[in-house]
This record gives sequence, C-alpha cells and structure tokens, in this order.
Amino acid sequence: MKTTHRDYSEENGDFHRLVRYFTAGPLPRRTHSTWCLGRLVDWKYALYERKRAYASFCNENAHLWFDAFGELAGFAVLEGGTADFQILTLPGYRLLYPEILEWVLEAGRERPGQYGCGFSTEVTEFQEWEARALERCGFQREDEFFTRRFDLTGALAPRAALPPGFEMVDLHTCPDYRAQARLRANAFQKKADLSEAEMEERLRFYNRNQNSPIYHAQTDLCVRAADGRFASGCEALINAPGLEADIERVCTHSDFRQRGFARAVILECLHRLKDLGLANAYITGYSPAAVGLYGSLGAVDEVRAYCYEMKS
Repeated sequence: MKTTHRDYSEENGDFHRLVRYFTAGPLPRRTHSTWCLGRLVDWKYALYERKRAYASFCNENAHLWFDAFGELAGFAVLEGGTADFQILTLPGYRLLYPEILEWVLEAGRERPGQYGCGFSTEVTEFQEWEARALERCGFQREDEFFTRRFDLTGALAPRAALPPGFEMVDLHTCPDYRAQARLRANAFQKKADLSEAEMEERLRFYNRNQNSPIYHAQTDLCVRAADGRFASGCEALINAPGLEADIERVCTHSDFRQRGFARAVILECLHRLKDLGLANAYITGYSPAAVGLYGSLGAVDEVRAYCYEMKS
C-alpha cells in the first residue's frame, strides 16, 4: 500500500486535518485511541514552558502519513516535546503503526537530550496488535487506567446539593482565574499558594486554554467557598461536531477533600453538557480514588487502557 509522510506543517493547515480526524464520521476513536479532540487542542494551545522556548514547537513534534490519494491515514504526536507520544491511525491503516513507531524512535535517537527518561505511550485494551508492536520494540506495560462513558441522552444522576456557604460557579459568570490557578496549583502540584510572579506567569501562559477554539466557560466549573476560594473544579473539553465532551482537570483543594465536592462539580458538568444537546461525555481515572468516584456516577460503560514505557 502506497503512503507518503512528512512533518506537521502549520502553513499547510495540518491542525485542521488533525481536527477532522476527531470530528468527521463515526470512527472507533474511543476504543482504539486514548486521545480526544480536547487533548489535540491542548497540544496546540496550552502554553507550557517547553512550547514557549521556540515558535516551531508543533511543526517539530508531529508527523503525518497520507494514503495514495493524499488523504490523512495516521499521525504521531510528541505530546510535550519529550518522550510522551501518541500514534493514531484511521481504521484501515492500523498496519502503519509499526512504521510510525519507528519514526518516533528515530526522532528520539536524533534528540537524545530530550528523551533521557525513555519513551512512553498509551493503548487501549482493543489495541492488542499495537501493543504487540510496542513489546517487540522493548516497551513494557506499566500502568492501567479507565475511561468511562456517560450517556447524556438518558437519565443522569441528580445534581448534588452543596452545604451552606458553598455555591456552584462557572468561569463565564465568575471569571476568577486567579482562584482557579490557586486551586489547580494546590491540587496538582501540592503548592500551598502562588507568589504574585508565579500567578502572573500562569495567567499569561500556563494552560491558557480559554484561547482555544473549543473552550466553553459555562462548562469550566468550580465550587466556591464563602471565603472566595475555589474548593473543587472540572472543565469540559467539547467536541461539538462529535456531540461529545471530555471532562478534564478534575481537582479538589487539600482543605476541602472527602466532602463530596468533586462529585458535585462533575454531576453539574454532566447536566450542563446534556442541556447543550451532547450525546456522550467521557472521564478518565488514573488513581484508585478517581476510578472509584467516576464509577459511582452512572457511567454506562468503560474502556481500559495501558501505559507502555521503554526505559532509556
């Protein structure tokens, strides 16, 4: 089968090509990939430090394969410009996986300083052929995680009541990105607070996904305490053409854990997504606590996925 391949090119409109992979047609993306539209958009729009170092980040960290008719057949993305990568193919082009994997490994050999920690990627339980290709190259399965699906066309678990002194807010009516930055710094990085310099840096650059084409402030939700702090939060990354969304960045401040706030904010998000007319919502859990919580909210099914690593 004839194929061609080349580096990603902003000038050639490749971002839109990759977007169409996630928005055009009923493809088995959820069973044969751990990626979604929101994760692709984050790759392009979330301005982490490594991406700010050089303007050609996207061009240098993705590679596209085309069939004999010039149509996209598959692609590889080096997610953070380091050793984490993802390979995605259209259903009829899974045979390209070993070739694309070889390109990834070669890219690593050409940039050894960035790949000192070894390679890592993800495959689902339905990608047995891809898993065998990874194992032949020396990858080993390290961890597993679960993505659960919520059917928004049916009945949902009712919204959870909040205790006195707490209220549900969204970043449209309450655009307090400072409070959100403090919440995420505490929950994800165990930082007690942010200095003014750190805060300004985050507000300028860190994960400024509200600049992305799929950001929807009404589904960027937080539970706000009486003192103005955000106790818990989550955000929906919406694939409107696909009638689906991924609920990401679920977090709870260390001062407010074990009080049901994460459950409340996720259920509110699910109801808002249903009101928008979406059909499915997905949420991925890595820790046992997250897996247990998400499994108790009324998901209709799940896909198991695995992390594969090849040590340097």
